[in-house]
Amino acid sequence: MIRYISMAALAILATAPLHAAEEDTHLWGVVIVSADVSKDVVITMEGAARLTDDASRLGQTILRPSIGYKLGKNTIATVGYAYAATDPVGPASSDEHRLWQQLTFRVAGNGSGLTVTGRTRFEQRWFEGRDDMGWRLRQQLRATAPLTGKTRAVVWSEAFLSLDDTSWGQRSGLDRWRNSVGLSVPVTKTVTIEPGYINQWVSSRGLDRVHHIANVSLSARF
Repeated sequence: MIRYISMAALAILATAPLHAAEEDTHLWGVVIVSADVSKDVVITMEGAARLTDDASRLGQTILRPSIGYKLGKNTIATVGYAYAATDPVGPASSDEHRLWQQLTFRVAGNGSGLTVTGRTRFEQRWFEGRDDMGWRLRQQLRATAPLTGKTRAVVWSEAFLSLDDTSWGQRSGLDRWRNSVGLSVPVTKTVTIEPGYINQWVSSRGLDRVHHIANVSLSARF
């Protein structure tokens, strides 16, 4: 299993776009809390803080509540809202709002051995004080495999495809691409920590940007 997950990680990282780019180091922290409302309904609140500019300053915060409905044992349909406050170096800060719809599903495996899952998300994006709403598709594939005890190796890849052009700068086409390798470590029956590395390529009108991200995600399920 370790050999297969390592090969998958190398394959994912090898597919990242190779162009001249500006590079930066980030530190991201994510907390995800979810609770079952009923047998088929789950509510989730996600909060993220992202340190940018060589991890020296808070560049973005995101709040993402959602509600999901279990269509089957391994398939969940979700609708949600996201608020993203971005404070980049140089350009003006922005407040972004998103509505989104998502389908998560299992591609292969049973959750104990090598397991592959998918996540398809549509987003409708708009910014305060600006016209137009932009549409974006996000597609993620994620693979996990057992290591020692209950710890699992994790690799995933997610492509962001903008579906239209907007007056505030969104251009149709591949917007960004994230590829990650890491671990999933259960702390208790309900809490899991996932430390990992994310390589993010971002399309730009000038030089493209590449972000090297140390990411820590904490998930709690009740």
